[in-house]
Amino acid sequence: MVELPFQQSQALNVRQNRALALAGVFQATQLTHMTALTGQQSIGESGNFYFELLIKASLNIRPTANNGVQTLDFFNQLADISLGLKTLENCITQPFTNMPKSRLPKMGTAKLPMSYAMSLLQLEKKVYGNPEYVAIIEKAQQKILKQLSFFDNNYLHPSILANLAQTYVDTAGQINPRILVRGNAEAFKDTNHTNRIRACLFTGLQMAHLWRQLGGSSWNMIFSKRKLLQDIHALARLQYQVI
Repeated sequence: MVELPFQQSQALNVRQNRALALAGVFQATQLTHMTALTGQQSIGESGNFYFELLIKASLNIRPTANNGVQTLDFFNQLADISLGLKTLENCITQPFTNMPKSRLPKMGTAKLPMSYAMSLLQLEKKVYGNPEYVAIIEKAQQKILKQLSFFDNNYLHPSILANLAQTYVDTAGQINPRILVRGNAEAFKDTNHTNRIRACLFTGLQMAHLWRQLGGSSWNMIFSKRKLLQDIHALARLQYQVI
């Protein structure tokens, strides 16, 4: 596992730790949605910031060696998953609110990020239940971590994104039903654009795996929304208490 710059000193309880991992899934699906909808390879500095952090985490989340870890072991601070926390909150409070049509992605447009996230949670069980897919992911992680030294640790380098995308195609992309991402049809003709979207989905798959290892359950998420909201709000308060 690659050494991370530092680890957050604040200890989270079991529920908060699990909620933060789930927020990582929703951060990935919000970035997927924004990238697909705008039809741009770049989603701005803030979007790239959140995306890079997810890639770093996804390369360090192991199929079987995450016992006893906390979600923040893979990030620097709570703020690194703030986009995911906000997206998750929006999705569970107003998941299918009709919004005016717009060419720009809005945080309030929760339907698609929610749909992608629920699909990833289901795909994760099938991917990690298949030893062949697990081996593909482990091999890809090792390969990409070695490649980073050749690209000055640029996690957003096209070659890195292409390898992440191919890993997604070779694992989750082989399982039906596949995730159908809605967005700019013309932009989907650009390989770099589709690689970026698939790389986003791979990071979400990895966060879903961490969430599952921390005791996450789709049924608990659906039937314990009030507790989940409490955890999200508690994490938001902790974020602004850090000095």
